[in-house]
Amino acid sequence: MEEKRRFYRIDDSVSLSYKEISEADLDDAIASSKVDSGRRQKLLSSLAELDGRINALLIDIDDQLPEVATVLKLLNRKIHIVGQMSDSAESSGDEDVIPRPTHQISLSASGVSFHAPSSVRVHDCLELSLTLFPEYYFIKAFGRVVSCRDALPSSPDFNKLVAVDFVFLDDDDQDYIMSHVLKKQSALLRETKKV
Repeated sequence: MEEKRRFYRIDDSVSLSYKEISEADLDDAIASSKVDSGRRQKLLSSLAELDGRINALLIDIDDQLPEVATVLKLLNRKIHIVGQMSDSAESSGDEDVIPRPTHQISLSASGVSFHAPSSVRVHDCLELSLTLFPEYYFIKAFGRVVSCRDALPSSPDFNKLVAVDFVFLDDDDQDYIMSHVLKKQSALLRETKKV
């Protein structure tokens, strides 16, 4: 009997990079990621407080100068995107590169599958760096390969289909993925109803 999936899954275009890490290094990598996550939480709390103050002021500005309020909202959004990009750049080392979709993946809050240029062994550990669009939301996760097979259809550059179950994903990132998946599913349902 097939096991039921715990989370909804969608096809999505994301920026994805991954590297293999040894089983021996996995615990240290996860511990380091948890420390980074704690720092990130403090920064996000500060940002949330500032956002609340900005949004309260924007309500007053919006009544008097709607165009100015729109520009300020866009600038605030741009700052959030730049923050996400700096998270992504720190992890990938590509500081001058704006993330762009690189992979079509199947994504859920419990794992991901994607086309890869070469095989990876089942049970190997991967460190995954994902950027979700259009928000430029960066996620670092750790997973274990559950399957790797020939991709059909395939391209010469991406001829393997790799499936990974997350073994560590920050709770906030998991919540974000669930929300992202739900939004994408809702948009897809709206599109199919229009047809």
